[in-house]
Amino acid sequence: MPTPRRPLFSLRRLACGLVITALPLLADEEWRTLTDTQGRSLRAQFVSATDDEVTIKREDGRTFTLKVDTLSAADQKAVREFAKKPQPIPAGALLVEMSRGKFATEKVDSDVILTTGAIVKNGRTTTTEKWGYTVTLQNKSAMPISGLRAEYRLFATVDSVHKKEEQGAMKKKAYTTKIDTIPVHDRASFRTETINASKMHYNGNIVSAKTGDSTSRETLVGIWIRIYRGDELVMESSMPAGLADKEKW
Repeated sequence: MPTPRRPLFSLRRLACGLVITALPLLADEEWRTLTDTQGRSLRAQFVSATDDEVTIKREDGRTFTLKVDTLSAADQKAVREFAKKPQPIPAGALLVEMSRGKFATEKVDSDVILTTGAIVKNGRTTTTEKWGYTVTLQNKSAMPISGLRAEYRLFATVDSVHKKEEQGAMKKKAYTTKIDTIPVHDRASFRTETINASKMHYNGNIVSAKTGDSTSRETLVGIWIRIYRGDELVMESSMPAGLADKEKW
């Protein structure tokens, strides 16, 4: 009786240099029969590929990365055609982390005109703090992820100095930024634009003055971010978590 063939890539000697990971099933990708140069075959999906390496998922859910030149000529051609296509991002492949922080502080001294008309040199100091978010995207998949952009909204409360009815009003600012390619099992980070929080104090014994200052100040309270590849919405998140339920995009 002929010895039955073992499934492709299950032999112990192929374990050297083999990367095995657990990835979600790519339902939209084609199942195909792959054959190696020794004539062994199995059913699998392409997960990711370059000209030299391909990651495949077997029907049992196990994922392998192997050299393209171990496959038949027809399968090598198929791999390289697949590598040229924008490859789907597996579900759960991206994680986003956001942290609020003060990016810079600027202090400016200015003259003050008193109600008597006298001028006090450097009588006022205005401190401006620039607040924003550091956004970090983690790639948990076995393929580099590129072509992403972030569209986000920064939300701030506006405290009007002279209009009580405008105190605590919410405003938003919209921004877009491109995201660098995220290598396999790596991270990419960027800083958002900022909201300015200004504080002012008078120097010396100044009691009253014609300030000429801005009539409002802003306080950063949240961010709502959407990650796109082309027109495809890949993921979205907000901080605090309930912000997207309360505000409009």
